[in-house]
Amino acid sequence: MNDRQLRYAHAVWHERSFSRAAVKMGVSQPTLSGQIRLLEDELGFSLFYRNSRGVEASANGQAFLESAENVVNGLSALKDFARELRGKPGTAVRIGVNSGLAQSMVPRIVRALSRSNVKIRPDIITATTRRIHRLVHQQRLDIGIVLEGEPKSTSDKLIWDHVAASEIALLVPPAHPLAKRRDPLELAEICRLPLIVNEPRIGYGRSVLAAFAERNLTLDIVADCDDLESLKYMVASGGGVALVPRIIAEREIARGLLFSVPINPPQPVSIQLLRSLDVLPPRLERFRTQFVKEVTELWLPAPKPKGALPLVRSAPPV
Repeated sequence: MNDRQLRYAHAVWHERSFSRAAVKMGVSQPTLSGQIRLLEDELGFSLFYRNSRGVEASANGQAFLESAENVVNGLSALKDFARELRGKPGTAVRIGVNSGLAQSMVPRIVRALSRSNVKIRPDIITATTRRIHRLVHQQRLDIGIVLEGEPKSTSDKLIWDHVAASEIALLVPPAHPLAKRRDPLELAEICRLPLIVNEPRIGYGRSVLAAFAERNLTLDIVADCDDLESLKYMVASGGGVALVPRIIAEREIARGLLFSVPINPPQPVSIQLLRSLDVLPPRLERFRTQFVKEVTELWLPAPKPKGALPLVRSAPPV
């Protein structure tokens, strides 16, 4: 067993793909696969198996790789420190951003990195809220930035910081009859519209559906789209309308590519920063503190309006 084999196995575990892991490690796939086979021969069990979702860790592999991660991260930290001594960017911060929040949050991430006065190399992925929850829980991401809501299975294992808020609005294409409407839409009016929903079992999507169910209103759901960027394309193409946090489409609304209609009663959505219970290294903690400052200073959370729909949570943010 050597550090190269551990790093290769760690890369496959994180990438869930031998080919992507080989690209990440800068080696050929046969070389990477060969080293992992040697490691498995020494261990006496298989680390991975393949299924419809890609490459997954076996039960023994999961336990081994979780323990080995400290070793791999320790080696990575030593290399980062050496890079800093040479005057190059050091520690990597792994940040997951909900796809719909990228246009508003990535500029603030960049600003926080420049103002935190530490040499940090950002590793940013955009994904669904559900995937970011899972990756932070598995400590494959240091920080996640998501729309509200946490799955019950992991809510007690993560720290949640509320950093901002946005209002739910009905998103429609420019040619839609409601595009010029300024008066808020009642929930009963929305029931007659072809609706595209986003992650209906988690976060704000669950809150929206619960609000209609509490009033015994039935929605005409025509599509379920887990990625908010794709959802915006569907709306713009005339595939339906969507109830979304307005912040996800600020740029398209400003350019007249999409229109938003307020709803009544209004419903605020919390934008949250999540991380594991483990203490972040000092440099990453300085970045996190600066990022929260950037968001709260430039975009203060909106107060909850009187008569607003209740936020549905499985557990309150810490």
